[in-house]
Amino acid sequence: MSDTQPLPGAKTRAAPLMLLAQRDFRLVWLAGALGGFMRWMDVLAVSVYVLQITGSAFFVGLTLFVRIIPMFLFGAAAGALAEMVDRKKLLVFSMFFLAGVYGSLAWLAWTGELQVWQLGIVVFFSGTFWTLELPIRRTMIAEIAGIENLGAPMGLESSTTNLTRMLGPFAGGFLFELAGLPGTLFVGLVLYLIAAFAMMPVVYARARPKGERPAFFANILEGLEYARTSRSIKATLAITIVLNLFGFSFVSMVPVIAKNVLGLSPFPTGILMAAEGFGAFIGALLIAFYAKPSRFRQIYFSGTCIYLGCIFLFALSPVFGFSITLLWIGGFGVAGFASMQSALMIASAPPEMRNRIMGLLTMCIGVGPLGILIVGTLSEILGAPTGILITSSTGIVGMICATILWPEMRKRHND
Repeated sequence: MSDTQPLPGAKTRAAPLMLLAQRDFRLVWLAGALGGFMRWMDVLAVSVYVLQITGSAFFVGLTLFVRIIPMFLFGAAAGALAEMVDRKKLLVFSMFFLAGVYGSLAWLAWTGELQVWQLGIVVFFSGTFWTLELPIRRTMIAEIAGIENLGAPMGLESSTTNLTRMLGPFAGGFLFELAGLPGTLFVGLVLYLIAAFAMMPVVYARARPKGERPAFFANILEGLEYARTSRSIKATLAITIVLNLFGFSFVSMVPVIAKNVLGLSPFPTGILMAAEGFGAFIGALLIAFYAKPSRFRQIYFSGTCIYLGCIFLFALSPVFGFSITLLWIGGFGVAGFASMQSALMIASAPPEMRNRIMGLLTMCIGVGPLGILIVGTLSEILGAPTGILITSSTGIVGMICATILWPEMRKRHND
């Protein structure tokens, strides 16, 4: 697809509730919702636990670094691998494996034998699964729903992701105070088992041309070459890098600000982290029902700008209520960014390239660990508010540069 062609779905929009009535779509969606819920509950619980044990903002950031670095290391490879194997079976196997990892760590935590390096293992494996899940399951969601109706499944997927970002930290904070880290890890075992069994009945297979023998490294190179030829893909990837490097990295410092600036315990810290997810959930639902394909690029671009602006102001806020409000508004920006990110990538690539392009997207998301190290280091030296101010300001400068290089991202796409 060239950058001047209309985006898929320009004439039709499927209702999200109609998509959920389809069994295969519903099961794939449910598996993602369960995994996302556990992911964000885990992020909160592990961050609080590490902060309690070490008292270091740097080590809190390091846990998120270990969780996200697989996306950078293995993102492109995951997209290429998805073209060579049964995608559904790969996801089901990964879910069973991750359930076993959580179960083992829950036992160690309950017996009091859990060590920090062992906790690092579960965080790394969780990030590796995330790396596989993002390009594969989102492509499955889009193809089951129909590429001609791209806005609705991506909006619904984003709203679900952001609902888990809201409920996950809330539940994680509550569960941590109630049952500690062992309880959180045990819930991970249960949720990933349910997700794996939910995926098993799904009927999904991508037809491959007869005689095709895909080569792993050739798949990666072809994906890179195709991305190089598309302005839309290059712009989407560049903005993804900016936000993951200088925007989302602030999440690792929220527990630090909650404790050191706002004086919060784990439960209200979870509420603070959930505010962004609540705003993003509402915003993504609005996108799923009402977003027009001609506005996809504008939604993506403006959402990124809103989010960075709210993060900047959050770093300056000394008041709990104002901080929650800023993160809630910022959530609407997250909705625009996250919903349109995958939609623009999938819409800009032919079927045989979708997983490879989504793998490149995953790799760009994976630059986040560098941003986490940057904000963690700055926060250790200058304090968490100043660290976030510096990184969010850099992100705003990056968006100004993106505006100059790809001005079409601010404009309505021609139907």
